[in-house]
Amino acid sequence: MPQNRTARRAVVANNIRVDAATAEVLGSFQDAGVEALLLKGPSIARWLYAGTRSYVDSDLWVRPRDMAAAEAILRALGFEKWVDERGLPTWWRAHGSEWIRNIDGVCVDLHRWLPGLGVDAESAWRILSTTTETVVVGGYPARALAPPARALHVVLHAAHHGKRSGKVLADLERALELVDESTWRGAADLAAKLAATEAFAVGLRLLPAGAVLADRLRLPANRSVEVALRASTPPPIALGFAQIARARGLRASSRIVVRKFVPPPGFIRHWYPAAARSRRHLALAYIYRSAWLLRNAPRGYRAWRQARKLTEG
Repeated sequence: MPQNRTARRAVVANNIRVDAATAEVLGSFQDAGVEALLLKGPSIARWLYAGTRSYVDSDLWVRPRDMAAAEAILRALGFEKWVDERGLPTWWRAHGSEWIRNIDGVCVDLHRWLPGLGVDAESAWRILSTTTETVVVGGYPARALAPPARALHVVLHAAHHGKRSGKVLADLERALELVDESTWRGAADLAAKLAATEAFAVGLRLLPAGAVLADRLRLPANRSVEVALRASTPPPIALGFAQIARARGLRASSRIVVRKFVPPPGFIRHWYPAAARSRRHLALAYIYRSAWLLRNAPRGYRAWRQARKLTEG
């Protein structure tokens, strides 16, 4: 029993720390006219776990045209971007960027868009920013996704991370137990508006109860290789083959291959931290990356081929 109380206190203390930083950031955003929505974190913890689950960072989705202003505010508050994205092509950039503050150890995950959506970032914001509710975080009234949009996000998050992502699948399992049918139908309607029906269907079908719900909602079979790949929690390099296959023409695909072997130094220093020690270590890291890509290529290619067969069947 004392051990359980200690664990609960640790969860509460951690969540208070993250919530305080979230309130600080959102308050600064509001003062500067930056619009943002709270994703996951306290909204999921309270919705699915009655506030008993810990969360490690603050997930914020910023209106696309406010991204530069949001990043400037984070820097002013003492946060530093975890990965130097300068020189990275758009197709390589993740759906968000991580910002770390050393003084309190808080991480803010600043989202550009949500994985699984088939519409552009502006359209996604326009649709989802109208389906919100207020969640008080650290004393700040934060805008968060309303239940149908939140349920959609839980499923898309599972589809993005795949069948081996334990914590993400636990959220999906919990949502399938607690969320009512009308909310799921609302989530399916949103998925259709956001061109995310395939990812929504694949995410649900990662669990048996979700597969039953997907059939009840009459969701179609998946025809996207990339969605199928992500849901399988693919080995390294597999998604690179999907990018190359999707490229238009030899020149575009060659450019992707070259960029994979020779990414910008900022990326290499994040991917292989020892590269930050010196120029010599950076050069060695590039050599190691080439060997790593070649070693993992066969497994990645097989995973991509399997996903392609599944979607063509």
